[in-house]
Amino acid sequence: MWKAILFSGFLPKIKLALCGFMLITFSAQAETIYELNFSEASGSVKSWFETINWEFRKKIADMNLRFEDGKLVIEPSSDELGVLVREFDTKDYLHGVTKLRIEWGVDQYPHGADWSGPKEKSRNTREAISFMVFFGDTKLDSGFFFAPNLPYFISFFLGENEKPDQVYFGNYWQEGGRYLCIPCDGSKGKTFVTEIDLSAKFLELFGEKQLPITALGIEVDVQKTEKVDGRHSKAFIKRVELF
Repeated sequence: MWKAILFSGFLPKIKLALCGFMLITFSAQAETIYELNFSEASGSVKSWFETINWEFRKKIADMNLRFEDGKLVIEPSSDELGVLVREFDTKDYLHGVTKLRIEWGVDQYPHGADWSGPKEKSRNTREAISFMVFFGDTKLDSGFFFAPNLPYFISFFLGENEKPDQVYFGNYWQEGGRYLCIPCDGSKGKTFVTEIDLSAKFLELFGEKQLPITALGIEVDVQKTEKVDGRHSKAFIKRVELF
């Protein structure tokens, strides 16, 4: 535990400045609550994620995952749904997270994805990549018998034709799920930086104080989209940080 040690006036100012810098640096580092950093990741993607307690679900293992140039690359050649999930034990819930930062991008968007229209309309709500944050442990109705009930969640995704100032709904989980395309300018091969004030956004979307984070997910959904150049999409993530 850091202690402030005060000396008499003979202590050189440069030492005081250095001490202050060390305290500030420590404080800044302490603000990072959770991080995924692929800058030096290599080898088997499945083994890498299993080491940090993430699970492969649905068809994610068949989506040509690889580490490449400091990035996690996902490039499905079939129109499938795949998910990487980290569910936290109660004692490991992430409390006090206020900010999310993601460095990521898309090289090819899924052709045929369509989020437009009212939420009552069935739409082809697909994405080359999304990052999902789940809040609390009370599971809300999915709205469909075969879809599992889930806690509150916000899914951030990169879209080609969507709008950054619009709140989107999926075909299911409309009670507790919201989808946001940020920054969402449709560019390809560009690294985007998505930064969100999670506590403010949760209040805005659900009208209540943010609950602890109980799970995280990386999803790719290219179902019912067309194959172009031998693939349905291609996307990457460099880093995810929760502060």
